[in-house]
Parts: sequence; structure tokens; C-alpha cells
Amino acid sequence: MQLSVRSQLDTLKDEFISTVSHELRTPLTSIRGALGLLASGTIGELDPRAMNLLRIATTNTDRLIRLINDILDLERMESGRAPLQIRRCSLRDLCDQAIETMTPMAEDHAVHLELVPFSEGKTPDSLFFDGDSDRILQVLTNLLSNAIKFSPAASTVRIHIDATSDSLLLKVVDEGRGIPADKLDSIFDRFQQVEHADARQRGGTGLGLSICRSIVQQHSGAIWAQRNLIKGTTMFVMLPRTARATDIVPLPPSLPQVEGAILICDDDANIRTVVSGHLTRQGYKVIEASSGEEALTLASEQPIEAILLDLYMPGLSGWETLQRLRDNPNTADIPVVVLSVLSSNLQNHLSGDAQGWVQKPFNENLLFAELGRVLHHGDGPANVLLVEDDDDLASVLMANFAGASVHIDHTSTRQQAIRHCVGRRPDLVILDITLPDGDGFSFVEWLRQQPPLRSMPIVVYSGHELSDVEMSKLRLGPTEFLIKAKVQPEEVETLVRSMVHRLRSHPTQLVTADPAA
Repeated sequence: MQLSVRSQLDTLKDEFISTVSHELRTPLTSIRGALGLLASGTIGELDPRAMNLLRIATTNTDRLIRLINDILDLERMESGRAPLQIRRCSLRDLCDQAIETMTPMAEDHAVHLELVPFSEGKTPDSLFFDGDSDRILQVLTNLLSNAIKFSPAASTVRIHIDATSDSLLLKVVDEGRGIPADKLDSIFDRFQQVEHADARQRGGTGLGLSICRSIVQQHSGAIWAQRNLIKGTTMFVMLPRTARATDIVPLPPSLPQVEGAILICDDDANIRTVVSGHLTRQGYKVIEASSGEEALTLASEQPIEAILLDLYMPGLSGWETLQRLRDNPNTADIPVVVLSVLSSNLQNHLSGDAQGWVQKPFNENLLFAELGRVLHHGDGPANVLLVEDDDDLASVLMANFAGASVHIDHTSTRQQAIRHCVGRRPDLVILDITLPDGDGFSFVEWLRQQPPLRSMPIVVYSGHELSDVEMSKLRLGPTEFLIKAKVQPEEVETLVRSMVHRLRSHPTQLVTADPAA
């Protein structure tokens, strides 16, 4: 009898969490997306007082989103509904990824991040373990985020990693104010802060370390904190490991080839290195030029897909380089994206020959979006079908595509989506799985039964996390899974642009997916 009651309670709890996920994340995503559009100046400039109110609304919306995401993450882990995806992992690679992810935040706080990789005599081959790479990365970024927030400007946060025959030890060391001795254990409890004012001043939810502890315990590891002798705090994470003779440093994955290359022209070697790194990870072939003269020579000698061009360079300026590119029949049609410290609002006044504009310091997502826009292939705009029953969120998503080479059609029910696909085959579908007359699973199953549609690219934009079984039921062609509130509408637009460009550049991808997958 008790088991039956417990089973019923577990079912009710699961249904409640699922409802909360959808009913809270969907409107929050709409609110955050609308605020983002206002802040971007898309619908006009705001006066300083309005901008300040907008900043307050955005900051507190982000805080609420983080709180809800953390509560749902913690509940899923502690209820066993977030099983680990165990695979062989490199701790060194995960630390590199965590530092790359948190570097923008560190730079905003004037904090330096440093990896201290090995003890004397250790090699990278000794730093492998079996675990869920996404979850361990979540632990690392959470610990770095805390360390950065509580570190003074011009200080350094260091990650130390080491290994023994049966365990890995990771330390995150900061130079902040330190944690009082009586708080070293309680900071891992839910909604605990070192001081009550920290949540308001630092923007935390009080759940980050609870989530870290849950993840580490799922890996049969341990996490604890210790005050440093002079200043700051050290967070320790211990993970069990089993050494294997086959553990080697993996080779980087082979990158998809493109017909031409992206030419980066900037006299600043650091800028070229950063941009080249971002583009290479996205599969682009990259060529660098340090001057306008060199860029002109390279562009005339080989196929170039697009040029990223700095305006202010010694010698031949970006303005002159752009004009000479347009005057040469061999290079006149190459799309050019300007990288400039000037605002894009000046683009039409200063240079009508550039197809795109990214302001420095740039955000890599905006760079990819602008590059994908100028590289758009195909006849006319891509046709994207948005299947979303929340009209407010749909409006925000569609507003983010304004000016893009993408045409959005919106349907709010499963039957409307089916009728649309019968009448006009979309290039890609953005799909919410909660619909008033069915769900996304049954819609995908219908697509799978239609030969022209069973390799359809899909972006699943869901209000709650999906299991591996659920994701397998939603895969057709190239498929991406995004979580509302965790991924904002402008990021959906960036991803869709990127997918459209990839699919039109490599159309064979549309028919390579296994429809039974």
C-alpha cells in the first residue's frame, strides 16, 4: 500500500515539475526576449531613464531564470530523473572548456583565469576518467563563476589538477575575501550564501554549490571548501578514476571542408588569433592577412567565401582595401563583413560596399550570425516553420528574425503544422513539444512517415529537459535541442541561421539522416 501511495506521489511530483518547467520557462523566455529586443535598439533608441529601468528588468529577469533553472536541475538530479551519460573524459579538456566559457565574465570583473595543469612528472595521459562531461563541465563553470564573483579586480583564479592511481583532484583557488570557518560546510546546502546580501549584490541563487555537490556525489566523488592561509578560498573536487592503457590525448576531430576560406584581415595578431579560433571550431577554413595589401593578394589568388575586414590598419586602410576589392572583377562579389570599433549604425553612411558589420569588442554568436547572413545560399530566403502554442513567445522569436534572410511561418497546433507542411515544405522546423492538440512527438512521427519530410532539420525548443529516449524519438535530419529560458530567442535565431547556411552549403546533409533513428 505504501509503495502504491509513493508511486502516485512520485507521478504527481513529476507532472508538477513538468508543468512548472513549461508554464514558467515559456513566459520568462518571452519576457527576456522582449527585453533583449528593446535593449538592442531594434525598435528605436531609449532615453537614459528608460535604459536604466530596462537594465533593472533584465537583471532581475535573468536572476529569476537562473533560480528556476537551478531548482529544476537540482530536483531532476536528486530524484534520479537526470541519469549520467557516462563516457571517457579528459579532465584537462574540460578545464580548458570551462576557462574558455568563463573568460568573458572574468574579463568583465578584471580577473585573470589560469590553469596549472600538472604536478611534476605527470603527463596529460594521466588525467582521464569515466563521467558525464556535460555535468562535470557544469561543476567547473559554477566553481569558476563563484570564484570570479568574489575575487577583487586584478587578481587571479587558478585551477590546479592532479592525479593519483585511483583518483583525480581538482582545486579552484581564488584570492577573494574567503569563507568563514563556520560556513565551510553549510555553503553546499540549498539557498545558502556566505552573507545574506550576496544574492542581491552578486546575482547568485544560492543553489550552485548544491548542484555541484549533487553532481559530484553522482560520480561517487567528494567536494569541499577550505580557507587559504593568507587570503581567498580553495574549492576541492575529488573524482574516482580507473587508468587504462588506451588513454591517450585525443586528436582534434576532423573538420568539415568548405569550398573556399574565410579571410581575416586585421593588423592585430591577437584579434586574428581569437577570430580564427572561433571560426575553426565551427568548421571554417581560415586564412589570415595582417594588411590590406596582403588581403588583396590572397583574395585574388584563391577561392574566398567571405572576408572579415578591420577598417583601421596602417598602410592600406580597410576603406581603401574594400574599395579595391570592389573594383577588381575577380573579387568584387566576395561578401565582406567589417570588424570595427565603430557602431554598425554608421555602416550605411561610411561604407555601402560591406555586406555585414560587427562591432568590436565582438560577441562570437553575433559574428557567426552576421557571417552566416552574408554567406546565405539558395534562391530567396529560407522557409522556417515555427510550431509554438504560446503567441507571445512566437512573436518574440519572429521579431528576432527581422532583417534576416529567413522567412518565418507560425502555427500554434499540430494540425496547423501538418497542413502547412503539406502545402509548403519548410526548410527547417522550430518545434515546441507541448501543443494543445497533441505533442511534438506525434508531429515528428507524422513527418517520419512522409518521404519528402522524413529528413527535415529540426530545432526542438522545449520547456523541460528531455531524456535520451525522448530525444531519439524527435530526431529526423540534423536536430538541435534547446531549453527555453536557458537559451534565449536571439540564440535560437543565431543557431537557425547557422543551420540554414550549413544545409544550403552542403545539401546532401538533408538526406543522410536515418529516418528510423
